Amino acid sequence: MASGLRAKLRAIGGTSPAVPQQPARDGGVICHVQRRDADPRLRQLSPTGLRRIGWNGRAFDPEKCLFLDTETTGLSGGAGTVAFLVGVGYLDGDSLTIEQYLMRDYADEPELLVRLADRMEGFDCVCTFNGRTFDMPLLEARFTMARLRHRWRDLEDLDLLPPARRTWKLRLGSCRLARVEELALGLPRGADLPGSEAPKRFFEYLRTGNLALLDEVIEHNRQDIATLATLLVRLCAIYAQPEAVEERRDRFSIGRALERQGELGPARELYRASAIPAPAGTLDALRGDPVAGMANWRIYLIARRSNDIAGMRAALEQMVVRGQMPLQAHVELAKLWEHRLRDFDRALEHARKARTLCAPEEAPALDHRIERLERKRTRAGCERERSGIDKRRS
Repeated sequence: MASGLRAKLRAIGGTSPAVPQQPARDGGVICHVQRRDADPRLRQLSPTGLRRIGWNGRAFDPEKCLFLDTETTGLSGGAGTVAFLVGVGYLDGDSLTIEQYLMRDYADEPELLVRLADRMEGFDCVCTFNGRTFDMPLLEARFTMARLRHRWRDLEDLDLLPPARRTWKLRLGSCRLARVEELALGLPRGADLPGSEAPKRFFEYLRTGNLALLDEVIEHNRQDIATLATLLVRLCAIYAQPEAVEERRDRFSIGRALERQGELGPARELYRASAIPAPAGTLDALRGDPVAGMANWRIYLIARRSNDIAGMRAALEQMVVRGQMPLQAHVELAKLWEHRLRDFDRALEHARKARTLCAPEEAPALDHRIERLERKRTRAGCERERSGIDKRRS
C-alpha cells in the first residue's frame, strides 16, 4: 500500500520540496581576550564609598572582583533565554583583562558554562549592571538546566544599577549603561550597537553562518565590561565625598540615598547645599527647577522626624520666602502653629494663604481646617478674657 502511494506520487512527477540546508559552522566556543590599562584607582576604592553604594562592608579586594556582563537571546529572561556571549573582566597586574566566551551554536552552551565556571573559581564577587535581577539568575538557571549546578558559585553581586539610578535618575531619566557612560561619565561611545539588537544579530548569524554579524555585539559587550570598572571608580568617589558634587539634582539625589541609609547628618548638608535657589538667568532658574524646594522639604521632614520644632519652622518659612512649594509649606506651617506652638492666629493666617493656592479638590479640607481654627481662636480668646477677669477679681 505504502509502496503504491509512493509510485503514484512519482508518476505525478511531484518531488519532495528541497529542505534548506543550514550553513555549515565550526563548533566550539570562541574566546576573545583583550587587555587594557587598568585605572589605578580600582585599587584605592574608598570603604565608605563602597558601603554607600551597596557593598556589605567587609574588606573589598579588587583582584577578587570579576566584572561580568551577558548578551542573551532575549531580554525578558525565562527558560528559553540563553546567554550566547558572556564577558568578564578582571585585574591582572596593571591591566584590565577582558575575556569573552561566544558560543557558535546552542550545542556549545555547556562548554561556555564550564569555561565561565573555571574563570569564576578565583573570585569572591562579581560587579554587574542589573546582574542581581537578570544576568546572575539567568546564568544560574542555565547551569542548572545544563546539569552543571555543581559548578555554579554564588558570588556576592555588587550591582551598580541601583546606585546609578539613585544618583542620576532625576537628571538623566533613563539609566541605561550606555546613557550613564555618556552623560554621567562623559565617555560617549559613538557608533554603538544597542544591546536590544544583540538577540536579532545572533539569530541572523544562526540563519546565515556569517560570524561577522556578531562583531558589533562583541564590541558592545567588551565596552560594557570596561565601563563597569570605570563606573565603580566613579560611584565610589562620589559617595566618598558627595559634598564635592556640583550638579544640584545629583547632589539632592545622593542626599536622598544617604537619608534612606540613615545617614541624616550628611543628607541634611547635601539638602542645604541643594536648597539654595538657582541663580537668575541660569538654565535651572529658567525651567523652574524644583530641586531647591524639594531639598528644603526633605530638611523639614528630617527635623520633624527628630521633633526639632525650630528646624521645622525654619525650613518651612524659608520655603515660603523663596516661593518653594508654597501650598505645602503654608499647610505644614498651619499645622505647626496649631498643634505644636498653639498660636491659632498664625495657624489661621497660613491656612488662609494655602486656601488661595490650592486646587478645587483640595479646598474642602482647607475650609474645614479654617473653620476649626476660627472656633479654636474664639475659644482661646474667651478663655483669655475669663482668665483676665479672674485675675482682676483676685
